[in-house]
Amino acid sequence: MMPNKKKKGAESARLEHCPHCQSVETKNYVYFKRGEKIKVYNECARCGRFVSRYTVTGYTSDKTYESLMMRMREWAPADGHRTLGIIEAFDEDVQKEYEHVREMVSKMEDPRKIEEIIGEDYSAPRE
Repeated sequence: MMPNKKKKGAESARLEHCPHCQSVETKNYVYFKRGEKIKVYNECARCGRFVSRYTVTGYTSDKTYESLMMRMREWAPADGHRTLGIIEAFDEDVQKEYEHVREMVSKMEDPRKIEEIIGEDYSAPRE
C-alpha cells in the first residue's frame, strides 16, 4: 500500500500529467453537440499528444454569476433576494473549493494516475 493512498470516498487532488512527457502544461478542446454532454479533450501543450477526454455535467468559469445563471434557466426561483443569495453562495463556494483543491495539490498531491483515482475511488457503485 502506498503511503498517500486514500480510502474510498476520501477526497483527492492531482495535476494532470502527460503520459508521454510528464508535462503538466495542457490545453483543452471543448466539444459541444446538442443532446450530448460537453466533452473536453485534453492535449499536452509540450509534445502535442492526446492526454485524456472528460465529459462534463456542469460547467463553472471564473465568471460564476454567468455560470450559475446558465444553470438557473432550468428552474426559476420566485424571490429576487433568494436568487441573489444563491448566486453569492455559489460564487463563494466555487472560490473556496478552488483554493482548497490548489492547497491539496501543493501539500499532498495524490501520486496515482487520474484514471486510477477515478476507477478506485469515484466510480459509480455497480448493481
